[in-house]
Amino acid sequence: MKQALVIDTSREIPFESYKNENIFPVGYRIEDSKGQIYSEREHIHSIHTNDLISVLNEDKKAQIYAPSIKDFVELYTFLAEEYNSLVSIHSSYFTPAVFEHALIAKKMVSGITIDLIDTPTISSAAGIFTCEMAKFIPQAKNINDIRKRAIDLNKNIVSYTITQNENLMEEEKGNISKNKILPFVFKNYILYHYFHSQWNIVMNNRILKNVFREMTNRINLSLKTKEISYVFYSFSSIFKKESKDVLRKFRKISKTETLQSLISRYLLGKDFISIAFI
Repeated sequence: MKQALVIDTSREIPFESYKNENIFPVGYRIEDSKGQIYSEREHIHSIHTNDLISVLNEDKKAQIYAPSIKDFVELYTFLAEEYNSLVSIHSSYFTPAVFEHALIAKKMVSGITIDLIDTPTISSAAGIFTCEMAKFIPQAKNINDIRKRAIDLNKNIVSYTITQNENLMEEEKGNISKNKILPFVFKNYILYHYFHSQWNIVMNNRILKNVFREMTNRINLSLKTKEISYVFYSFSSIFKKESKDVLRKFRKISKTETLQSLISRYLLGKDFISIAFI
């Protein structure tokens, strides 16, 4: 059975993984304040995420649009010509519209088996999840094995994210309006932790040094108590020094840098660090 993996481009992975692992992305669109529309994916493996993030940075009124049902139907139908089975990975937690569109499109395409996998991972954690699933799927006996692997990954991926955005978790969104009148520089830094399929807030502090110290202490504990296979990470230039200090903790462990996606740009903002490991 010949299988392929479909993702929306909030699943941060190294670019070479698309072709090497039979991964096919469905792109987002952005409409700027003048009504001009930019597409993230023009061809089957042609992704222009950085261009769209530039539009977001320059135009505060630009809007992000999720891949449509039509986008999914077209990609699923195209892949049905070559593949017998598709696994489509999305997040009903972070991108519910994308997950719903994929679910509807699945019912509209015949001649191929399509299974949806749900995961609450984002940024570097999403990168690990996607790459691990891509390696596992070709050797899986059936969809139940794939689902079990997804559950296992969601339980065992550990991720830490630092940002000043309150968009990552639903319960934090209520605080946005309270902080809106404050200059962004005065907002607290938030340390988020992903483990056992859940996101939690570890620390909310105005002093960045304290937040990084807490993250480093937790990473040190993980290094002492578990065997870590590899690390995925992503960070903005404002956190370059602090990020490199943290990454030195993983001296002898394989590390992969990923680029920020549109969804993590929206949820985390342009100033962030994300480190995930398994």
